[in-house]
Amino acid sequence: MVRPSSRGFVLPLVAVLLLSLTLLFTTLLKSAGHMNPVYARFKSDFENFYKAESAVLLHLQGFPSGYYPELPPVQAEPFGPWEKICASAVADSSGKALGVGELCFVAGTEPHGVSYWDWTNGMSAYRADLEKRLQEMTAEKDLYGNKRYFQAEPSLSGAIHHGDLEMDFDDAVPSANFWVEGTALVRGKAHFDTLRLFTSGDVVFQGEVSVDYLELVSRGSFRAEGDVRFRGMVLASSFQLRDRAHGAYPTAVVATGQEVFGINLPWGEILGSAAVEGAVETPGGFLGAEHPEKVERTILPAFIEGKRKIWGRL
Repeated sequence: MVRPSSRGFVLPLVAVLLLSLTLLFTTLLKSAGHMNPVYARFKSDFENFYKAESAVLLHLQGFPSGYYPELPPVQAEPFGPWEKICASAVADSSGKALGVGELCFVAGTEPHGVSYWDWTNGMSAYRADLEKRLQEMTAEKDLYGNKRYFQAEPSLSGAIHHGDLEMDFDDAVPSANFWVEGTALVRGKAHFDTLRLFTSGDVVFQGEVSVDYLELVSRGSFRAEGDVRFRGMVLASSFQLRDRAHGAYPTAVVATGQEVFGINLPWGEILGSAAVEGAVETPGGFLGAEHPEKVERTILPAFIEGKRKIWGRL
């Protein structure tokens, strides 16, 4: 038998429980209402990502940008030895761009189906193109004999005839462009935003030299030693990367071929160590991969004609 005092205790307890459950359900309903915009944003972002990725993949298959109006436009441009492919915005059916950032990938040429002539013609075309660009850049600055730079100058450029080039300083340089009939030595702690070199002789990087974007073509050899860091494209008859010298992704270091026992090796000879970030070894050199363990095949530089293939995401 329940005593009167117990009845007085149970009724307030039930009232408190009912009030608590009411507040709990009210909070849950409000939370669900707040989640609707978050879910809608997540769904929109996912769809935009899917459309941008689809646009890039269709571009790789040869479809022109804008072929499907509901997909974002695609932009492709050189990115060192590779090609940078971006879907910059999602477009609706009217073609109006809806800004959602960029989805960018690095692409190269799939080696399947690339012949020896594709390889050599691509290398030759790139070498000729860089020489032409440097000759145009240095057309009004002909230099004769050996040229030495021991401090940075506002304009580091020139066509050096019948002489060698040496740069040995610790300064930062926005851009340096040289066409050199002789050899080139770059040492010290110089930091180059952009460095372009075309040389008839050997090229040596020493010390703590760093280059954000390197374009180097040498009819001789290329050697980097010490704490050298660079990113970009190197074509030379042979190469050596010593000590802690390192090519950051994406980088291609390629031996264009040399005489060995009187026989010209068509794919070049590999020298030195694989000191290229995430290096994938190829018959003619090392190519820097972001995730080489995920690459089914080696990707050749994009200036070689052939089918494009995604290598990594930027």
